[in-house]
Amino acid sequence: MYDNEFYKNLIKPEFTPSSKIFKIIWPILYILMFISLSMVFMSETDLKNWAIGIFISQLLLNVCWSPVFFILKQIKTALLINIILLMNVALMIFIFFNISKIAGLIQIPYFIWLCFAVILNIEFIKLNPQIDE
Repeated sequence: MYDNEFYKNLIKPEFTPSSKIFKIIWPILYILMFISLSMVFMSETDLKNWAIGIFISQLLLNVCWSPVFFILKQIKTALLINIILLMNVALMIFIFFNISKIAGLIQIPYFIWLCFAVILNIEFIKLNPQIDE
C-alpha cells in the first residue's frame, strides 16, 4: 500500500525513530485514545457530543496523514495536516479534561508524540527540498 522505496530514499533526521518504535508507540496511543473516549462516552454531560465529534475529527486527520505522506508523497501537505491535527488534539484534551480529568490526561502522551511528529515532518521537508515542489 505505501511506497516503501519513497520512505527508504528520503534523507532522515538523525533522531528518526526506527520502525519498531512506531509499531510500539502507535498501538499504545490508540489504546489510550479509546480508553479516554469510552470515559467521555459514558459521561452525562452537555459536552459529550462535542467531545465525540472532536475525537472523530482528530481521528480522521490522523488517518489522512499516512496516505498523504507515503502515497501522495506530499510531505508539506502532510505537515499541514499534522499541525491541524495537533491543534485539534489540544482542543480535544481541553474538552475531555472538562468532562473527566483522567480522560484528558490520558491524551497527553498522544499530544507529545504529535509534537515530535510535527518536528520530524519539518525536518523531512528541510532535508528533502526536492520533494513536494
